Amino acid sequence: MKNSKLILSAAVAIGAIMNVAAVSAADFRAFPYTKAPPMVPIDPLISWAGFYAGVNVGGLWAHSDIRDVDAYASAAIPGTVTAINRSGFLGGGQVGYNWQASNYLFGIEVDGGYMDLGGTTPLTGTRSGTRVGLRSGAYGDFTGRVGVTFNRALFYAKGGYAVLEDASSFSTVSGSFSGLRKYGTDSGYTIGAGVEYKFAPNRSAKVEYLHFDFGDNLNYTVFNTGGTPFRFNQNLRMDTVKAGLNYAWGSPVIARD
Repeated sequence: MKNSKLILSAAVAIGAIMNVAAVSAADFRAFPYTKAPPMVPIDPLISWAGFYAGVNVGGLWAHSDIRDVDAYASAAIPGTVTAINRSGFLGGGQVGYNWQASNYLFGIEVDGGYMDLGGTTPLTGTRSGTRVGLRSGAYGDFTGRVGVTFNRALFYAKGGYAVLEDASSFSTVSGSFSGLRKYGTDSGYTIGAGVEYKFAPNRSAKVEYLHFDFGDNLNYTVFNTGGTPFRFNQNLRMDTVKAGLNYAWGSPVIARD
């Protein structure tokens, strides 16, 4: 009798467990399990911050007016102008540092190298083979940069101070010539814009336009054998286009918030 009660109790318990399992299965079918959406990685912001250095090469187009203030040329009147236009190449390197805030960039850059400016023309009114013009030499500029980044692309504007090795050229076969006085370095300003693209984590390529203006800072004075001074006022303006490569130090990405 006792065994019969145990068997009956066990059967009731098993039936209750099976009933609960059936109800749970029905609930599961009514509310099926849904997987959580896959995690999407946060798109990193490409970093332009830090030090960089590189090389560049390009072309230049220059215009210069040379004013014969005191009429050194025998067939000229005071103030006669001789104009010269030159095209050539430039090449060199750059080094700089960038600060970045979100998609905005602020930086400083030093650029320098060689400008192929060399060329002369006869001085207007000369009868002695006097020639004036431009000479090739070293240049440098010290600029600030501001820009906006679009991930791997950077669009920027820049401007600042520019210097040029003595660029004025004067030569003559006149027997009345005795000497020339000229400061060794010409100074002015530069302004322009460019676009740069990161094709690798720490490497980028750029194309840049710069305008240089040295005003009337190429002035000089020549003297005849009697020591009489003859002044020349010379200005210089240039447009340049160059391509360059940069290598940057620092983290290539900034994690987004």
